[in-house]
Amino acid sequence: MNKLVRIFSVLSGLILAGAVNAAQVADLYQADVAAEGSTAQWQQQALAQVLTRVSGKADIVTQTDIAAELKRASGYVKQFEAVRHADGNRMRVLLDAVKVNQLLQQHNIPVWGALRPDILVWLVQQQGSERQFVRQAGHVLNTGLQLAFRRAALPLLQPLYDMDDLLNIAETDVWAGFWQQINLASQRYTADVVVAATIDQISTDAEPLWRLTWQRQSDGRTYRDEVTAADEATLMQAFAAGLAGQLAQRYASVMSATDSADLLLKVQGLHNLADLVQVQKLLQQMVGVSQVTISRYQAGMAYYQVSSSVAADGFLKALNFNKQIRPVTAGATDPSTTEPINAAEPVVLATFEFTRG
Repeated sequence: MNKLVRIFSVLSGLILAGAVNAAQVADLYQADVAAEGSTAQWQQQALAQVLTRVSGKADIVTQTDIAAELKRASGYVKQFEAVRHADGNRMRVLLDAVKVNQLLQQHNIPVWGALRPDILVWLVQQQGSERQFVRQAGHVLNTGLQLAFRRAALPLLQPLYDMDDLLNIAETDVWAGFWQQINLASQRYTADVVVAATIDQISTDAEPLWRLTWQRQSDGRTYRDEVTAADEATLMQAFAAGLAGQLAQRYASVMSATDSADLLLKVQGLHNLADLVQVQKLLQQMVGVSQVTISRYQAGMAYYQVSSSVAADGFLKALNFNKQIRPVTAGATDPSTTEPINAAEPVVLATFEFTRG
């Protein structure tokens, strides 16, 4: 075992990353903002955008302490570049993830890391008396949905609406919230969250409004919500912001500024050194994790000791969305291996199975 760990220590920094998890949000701390205005203005916009993405709170910049910190946005900028677009020049800004997390930590605001649920959205539009799936890739509602989810750092899955789908689900099922059919049709996509969304237009005293109504199920309950807007793009932004807020309430975790949790994880299904390295890399990418070491290895199983500023329950909730490290049920593991070898080592928090990407 000692020889293996020595080899591991030498090679772990040399092995390239494996496949990226489908629910691993890329560029979580990168903002895309308009280049108009002063340097201070686009820097503040970039910080506000990233704080919203990382917290899941659309109104985070209205908090007094956060609003005051926007004036010091330049201290959070690591890199930036000007990007030319047909609709005007923009700034791509990379912010310091450690500083952003520390800011949220200081104000006891939960941090939502890059491991996020894959979200499948069934989308039906009503025009007059006719209801249809929004199937065309270039449809303004689909492009607006994709842009809004990307800005909110929500991993989006869209149905194929092919023959297999249409044999299992109809527009009426989505509109009425017939979850037996919705879940049946959704199985092929292996999504973590399934959303049934409907769009129509309503009349007001001022002008017609777009309305998006959505529902999803979680823990045996059905959650419903609704947003309205004057145009399709704003409608989708409101939808993404509302959904991000709901999911962040469940999955974001408060990082402790003073306490560090030492967590011991057992991972099965490791066949070679590359597997050992890949699991360590995946664990190190999680928000709040400061160190990951292998405490022992035996017969295709490794025990990883993780130092995290996120408590155990929050850590497990985040890890739930890693497609390569899946939890093993209690009956599928050997209970004799959950106890520490010595008193200094914590009890195994949970057992996982590693699957190559």
